[in-house]
Amino acid sequence: MSFSLSDLLLFAGITQGIFLAFSLQFITKKNKKANKILTIIIVLATFMFTSKMIVYDESSVGIWRLIWLIECSIYLFGPLLYLYFRTLVYDDTLKNSVYLKHSIPSIILFLYFCWSLAYTKEEYDKMSYSRTFYYIYFIMELMGTISLGIYATLSYRIGIQIKRSEEKSTYRKRIVPFIQYTSFGVFFMSLFWAISIYNTYIAHNYGYYFTYKLIWVSMTVLLFIVGYFSFTQPEIIRLPAKEKTPRKDRLRKEEIEVIKQKLTQLIVEEQIYIRSDLSLKILAKKVDTSANNLSWLLNSVYGKTFYEFVNEYRIKAFLTKIEEGEHKKQTILAIAMDSGFNSKSTFNKSFKMIMNDTPSRYIEKNFS
Repeated sequence: MSFSLSDLLLFAGITQGIFLAFSLQFITKKNKKANKILTIIIVLATFMFTSKMIVYDESSVGIWRLIWLIECSIYLFGPLLYLYFRTLVYDDTLKNSVYLKHSIPSIILFLYFCWSLAYTKEEYDKMSYSRTFYYIYFIMELMGTISLGIYATLSYRIGIQIKRSEEKSTYRKRIVPFIQYTSFGVFFMSLFWAISIYNTYIAHNYGYYFTYKLIWVSMTVLLFIVGYFSFTQPEIIRLPAKEKTPRKDRLRKEEIEVIKQKLTQLIVEEQIYIRSDLSLKILAKKVDTSANNLSWLLNSVYGKTFYEFVNEYRIKAFLTKIEEGEHKKQTILAIAMDSGFNSKSTFNKSFKMIMNDTPSRYIEKNFS
């Protein structure tokens, strides 16, 4: 018994399919809904590859029917892949009606298969050579390749929608190549099927290089694409990590603007920072908000703590007094107290943090 290259590829597809189907069952944190559909796709592909590899006696009762039914599963490939991508990306809670709608071609084919059970293989073969069956087969295969092409396009569009989406999560970025490469694989299956249909039903060129074998070869390649992405980027087949949702602003924009205006009035016009007993609670009461709201606003809008915010204005007031020559009339500490500070250590610490120098050295360098 000799094996062709296509037979070896089919055997590789069987091996890959069995490996993937088992591996998917042991993945932690897996996306159960999506992986269930993917497992069905892989199992169907594996059965199809096996049916093409089986050497059987055509006269064996029932075997030819089983092989024919398995091969007809290709009609499920497009719909299942599309539903898989939808579940993977959008986490759709797909209703039974959705599955039913996308399964109509397969259901029609299954009903045709059930009808064929009424005939023996000899009777069925005899009917198959009639002109009527010639057109039935042609229409069935043409609808199959059109279906694959449509679902390849729909699947590819999911990847395009992700690219255009404003949501740029890491999970979605990584999933785009997987969807697009797999969609291309389905498209080539459809293309090879269309060429095979043309050669068989129109050109009657049965010995041409583009035969039905290329459909199964392209399906094998497709399975390897799924395997490659599944194990080089395992996060694709797992549940996406929930990204931290941005923290909502504690205050609305309108409220922030009102408080900012009141702060400006208190600081610039009333110079409230001069009060040595000024606290977050007192300032919050002045601007008609809570201490927590004011603390959030100072941190989020101004990027400062309450004491950094207030002491910055106190240092500015201190520097203004120095420029006016107050240091020649009273001590540095007295000027600092007049500017709102209530201790020497706090003043010195704040001055050095803001001016990167000590008060005495600064005055000596600039006002001596």
